Amino acid sequence: VSTIRKDGKVVDQITTSFGIRSLTWSAEKGLLLNGKSIKLTGGSVHHDNGTLGAAAFDGAEERRVQLMKAAGMNAVRTAHNPPSPAFLDACDRLGLLVLDEPFDVWQAHKVKFDYGSNFDEWWKQDISSMVLRDRNHPSIVIWGIGNEIPELEVDRGAPLAKQLADQVRALDNTRPLTLAFPGTTTMPTAQAVFSQLDITGYNYNLIPTYAKDHEQLPSRLMLTTESWPAKAFPLWAITHDNPYVLGDLTWTAMDYLGESGIGAWQYGTPEQAKMAEQAGGMMANTAMVDQLFAGMAKGVDVMAEMAKGSSDPMAKAAMQFFFHPYPWHAAVCGDLDMTGFRKPQSYYRDILWNGGDRVYATVRLPEPEGKKIIAIMWATYPTLPTWSWPGQEGKEMQVEVYSGAEKVRLFLNDKLIGEKPTGREQEFKAVFSVPYAPGTLKAVGVRGDREVAQSILTTAGNATKLRLTADRTVLQADGEDLSFVTVETVDDQGRFQPHAEQEVQFSISGPGTIAAVGNGDGQDADGYHAERRKLSQGRALVVIRTSRKTGTIKLTAASAGLTDSTAMIDAKAIPAQAELE
Repeated sequence: VSTIRKDGKVVDQITTSFGIRSLTWSAEKGLLLNGKSIKLTGGSVHHDNGTLGAAAFDGAEERRVQLMKAAGMNAVRTAHNPPSPAFLDACDRLGLLVLDEPFDVWQAHKVKFDYGSNFDEWWKQDISSMVLRDRNHPSIVIWGIGNEIPELEVDRGAPLAKQLADQVRALDNTRPLTLAFPGTTTMPTAQAVFSQLDITGYNYNLIPTYAKDHEQLPSRLMLTTESWPAKAFPLWAITHDNPYVLGDLTWTAMDYLGESGIGAWQYGTPEQAKMAEQAGGMMANTAMVDQLFAGMAKGVDVMAEMAKGSSDPMAKAAMQFFFHPYPWHAAVCGDLDMTGFRKPQSYYRDILWNGGDRVYATVRLPEPEGKKIIAIMWATYPTLPTWSWPGQEGKEMQVEVYSGAEKVRLFLNDKLIGEKPTGREQEFKAVFSVPYAPGTLKAVGVRGDREVAQSILTTAGNATKLRLTADRTVLQADGEDLSFVTVETVDDQGRFQPHAEQEVQFSISGPGTIAAVGNGDGQDADGYHAERRKLSQGRALVVIRTSRKTGTIKLTAASAGLTDSTAMIDAKAIPAQAELE
């Protein structure tokens, strides 16, 4: 409790929560939290709150943390700027470990008007502000000093790293330091930087290099600070088997605005699919990354040069699959989409890291004749957890089943389709080919001869109704509190119908407003501050914000051909604060 007194009288008082924990780290034992080994599993997040944009409402920040925890994550990297105090408060309360990171560039520019113009003047104040503001948060376990810094390719990187590291340690020497880098981490200029730090951060480059790097530098601690979502299993295995590898933070935990469409998949010809795979390999090539970053360190505007295009067909293909033009405006690479709905890849990662006799079934999108699904780099092969596939009757559908059990059995309409193991050798998944017929698809996890878990997908009828579900039905009338309302289409029996795409109109009455709408579709360019939204895969989201008046807020959703739905939310008076003693 902090108290201000004037003439012996208390004029202000504030209560600050804090926590006590111990933290040690070594290549032999890894990261120890309160004396127990822990592996970091989670992802990076950008600063925005999806449909709300960059607004850091306390309720939205807490919801982000709740969603990540519910998805089985225990860690988050704040890429590439310090988060809001409300976000860190929520991490403290709910138990999400944090890698707190200040900026994305040092002196060398990545784009013309970035922080490189301000670094020399502001780095000390900015990094000091971060550490001084955040150091009492027990959830923070690692300080970052930068992301994908071009100076690691040149000699001036080491002295810059030293001045940053020295400043952080002067203010807090209780936490390890890291920097995230996608290039060759053992080249002399990069190693001169990492020798100033405690942990080497690997962006996309751990899998091919970790064993060689450990042999060369056995005392080095490694952390995957960014990774391709599709590489979840090999990174889990490497981290699980080696104490000096501290964890895997995927790119990203949640979708965000910008870097448009980097996680998008698309249909293409077999020839295009082959070229895309080669282009993806080129983009992930460490030597090429070193070349690009060395150019940036020497003052070349690499991004502008790339935007001009290239006569190299492979480079053109790489740009085609990496940069997606308008209306794309969101990255769509997260385990959760921008509205907070979990994608199938999230359930797979959860089973990998947290085990347990659980089962999750999902179905690969079919490929039209003559077309291939192209999913490279940040994309994963698209699936939907549904057994509603009109027009596919009799055609083979590929069913993916993720499980921590020893094996799974798959049934269609109570008839056994097959049984397959789902152990480590199978990467905790099985794939079944099933001729589509409407009904009930059931995946059952088996340990020994005992059925221990199940995942059921049931064919839904045509969408006939809308359904609204508010995550919170009682709010504070403080002008800032939020309720996130899920909009879904269902059939006559209340079964979710994922193929509805129609527009929904929203109306609101009472002491509240619609703060934002969204649907998770990274190329839907309709405004987020509106009273209508198209559904995407049968869903949308409405964010309700209170005013400073009490009463009942009524949200109504309507769409042609569907039965309306309403949600009722009570806005209550703010509890009175105790008088100052």
